[in-house]
Amino acid sequence: MAASEPIQSTFNPEDHDLILRRTTLIVRDVKKSLAFYRDALGMEVIYDNLIRRPHKTEEREEVLRLVFLKSVDEYYGVLGLLEYDYEYAGKKDKPIRKEGFTAGNSVLLFNTQNIEEGFRQITAVEGIEILEEPALREYPSYDGKSKIRVMMSTVYDPDGFLVEYNQLLDPIEIEE
Repeated sequence: MAASEPIQSTFNPEDHDLILRRTTLIVRDVKKSLAFYRDALGMEVIYDNLIRRPHKTEEREEVLRLVFLKSVDEYYGVLGLLEYDYEYAGKKDKPIRKEGFTAGNSVLLFNTQNIEEGFRQITAVEGIEILEEPALREYPSYDGKSKIRVMMSTVYDPDGFLVEYNQLLDPIEIEE
C-alpha cells in the first residue's frame, strides 16, 4: 500500500485472541487535551461522559470525565482522555514531567498525509512544546533490506505526553 492510499480494513475483532483497543491518558484538563487531539490532530470524539462515583478516601462524590477519540476505527486504536475529579481542582497542581525518550515513558505516534498543514495546527495549540520540527528520518524497513523515509516531528502535549507526528514518504510492506 502506498503512503497516499486510504486504509481499507477487513478487521474482525472476533478473529483475534488479543487486541490493543485503547490507550487512555490521565489528563489535567480535558478541554486542553481536546484542543490538541480533536481540534489540531483531527481525531473524532466517539464517547464523552461524566462518571460519578463515591470517592475512595473522602466523604464526597468523585466526578470523572472520560472521552474516547478515534482516528480510523471505533474498535481499535482509540485514544481515551480521563480527567479525575472533574469538579475538584486540587489534583491539577501535580508537576508535568517532560522526560522525553526515557524508560517508563511512552510515545504516541500519529501518521498524517500532510505534515506541514497538521504541524501548523499543532503549534497553534496552547500548552504544546515542540521538541523537533518536521525533519527527514530514515529507518530500516521491516525486512531490514531497505529504508523507510519519514518526515518526523515530536512535541509534548498539554500534559507532557510525548507525541510523534509523522508522514510516511515510502510504503511500508509487512510480509506475513
